[in-house]
Amino acid sequence: MTEEPETKIEVTEPEAPSEVAAVNGADVWPRVLPLRKPIKAYGNELKELKFREPTGKDIDAAGNPVLFALYENIPKIHFEAKAMTEMMSRLANVPRSAIEQMHPKDWNNAAWVLAGFFTPDL
Repeated sequence: MTEEPETKIEVTEPEAPSEVAAVNGADVWPRVLPLRKPIKAYGNELKELKFREPTGKDIDAAGNPVLFALYENIPKIHFEAKAMTEMMSRLANVPRSAIEQMHPKDWNNAAWVLAGFFTPDL
């Protein structure tokens, strides 16, 4: 009778959720947005904002911040600024006044980070 070679099983640590999501092509939340210009919230200076995923409750409270005009001659996306500012405030857990201090490019970058939640899957 011949002995079969011993099979070695290597145990590795499971991948971190962000690594798994990156491999699967899924988005990783919360998202952190570095700011060009620090803002103040609750007496603290913030150099980045950390956004959580929105829920239906957030849409009910802030409104849908993105208008998606699919049936125009040229389809376009339009941000409803007041609703988007409110949504950013809720998702980053900072007051509206903090979002209102944002550099325009930071505001727009944040809006685009969040926009995918408020447009249909096509």
